[in-house]
Amino acid sequence: MIRIFKYLIPLLAASAWGCNDPDRTDEPAPAAGDRPIRWDVASVASPGSQSRSLVGPAPEEGQTPDWITLEEACTPASAGGKGLAIGIWADYTYQDLQGDEVTIKNLFSGTRLIYANKTNGNPYSYWNYEGEDLYWYIGGRYKFRAFFPQKISENVISSTSATTFVIEYPTHNLQEDLLLAYNAVDTTNPQVDLSKPVGLHFSHGLAAIRFIIKANFATEDKLTSCYFQNADTRDFATSGMLAYGSETETESISWSLGYYPPVTEKIYYWQNSGITFSTDEHGSTTSATAYSATGTTNGDLFTGNNGWVLILPQASPGSLKFCFTTQSGGDAVFTVTIPQVTERIDNGDGTFTESTEYLPGKRYTYTVSISKTDLELTLTVADWNERESSHSIIF
Repeated sequence: MIRIFKYLIPLLAASAWGCNDPDRTDEPAPAAGDRPIRWDVASVASPGSQSRSLVGPAPEEGQTPDWITLEEACTPASAGGKGLAIGIWADYTYQDLQGDEVTIKNLFSGTRLIYANKTNGNPYSYWNYEGEDLYWYIGGRYKFRAFFPQKISENVISSTSATTFVIEYPTHNLQEDLLLAYNAVDTTNPQVDLSKPVGLHFSHGLAAIRFIIKANFATEDKLTSCYFQNADTRDFATSGMLAYGSETETESISWSLGYYPPVTEKIYYWQNSGITFSTDEHGSTTSATAYSATGTTNGDLFTGNNGWVLILPQASPGSLKFCFTTQSGGDAVFTVTIPQVTERIDNGDGTFTESTEYLPGKRYTYTVSISKTDLELTLTVADWNERESSHSIIF
């Protein structure tokens, strides 16, 4: 089950209506009192050291998450936050005097929502527009589409609207946690209270993967580099085009995948002077987490998330290779073929259902245990907001 963040919001700009024909007399009127659209982004508490890119809900007491909260991410840097923002799109559809439906697209177009106090701002919380307030219009239906982080808006395709949000996402040179949300509001419905926030429920658009390497014997060796390598040109996609929503399926997510770089190149390449994985005389182990050390000579893009690398949702090919080198091994490359199975679900009756897909909102931890003669691979799968899963797969 994909765990979802819950965020509440209200929305819209009088100035945005300038895209209409100024001579029309059948445009909807502003809501009574020029009521501003306000926001209340409240995350669901769930467990989760801090990370450059991973975003999640506020931790429960005594828990240490491996992400930051959306509030911290969207707090201005001058106030101690990360200086990021949520981007908002809105379309508006109403019926004109001739009975025809008219849709005003991109009433919002990447409008920035940040977490900061504002004079006469949002009374519900510190979630406020960066700039002038936006106001409701009555007489029609709004579609709202939101994504985080807004700073990658240059990747949003020009045809994007609140009906279908389209963004290009290349994980080989972009590692930012992608969050997506949708809602709709009918201002003609008397049950709708426009003084209340609009609810947005954010979910993760990507999956995440990491590798932990352990030695099962006494050694002072270190992990010095790692990377993925395709066995075939269409084994593993590192770039894609996301289409989120359609006219008929508001929450649909569709990825068109791109397979770059080619077979001969290293994917997510990372190199460091070395991260220790050793076993003392009592047999306890210290794990080397790939992509976790700062000060890399290559692969800084994939450093800083406690070893997590963001990947596109896709089918597992069963032939993708994880390769790594060690200090003692020099140029020798250790290769682990990643099995096709990505999750084994207990049906509760003694049977299991196997998945071969990397799913959005899930995180996959592969543990490579090294002995003097071979390697053992274990996979642990969990929803984004969980520290551990209830079971592991030993291949």
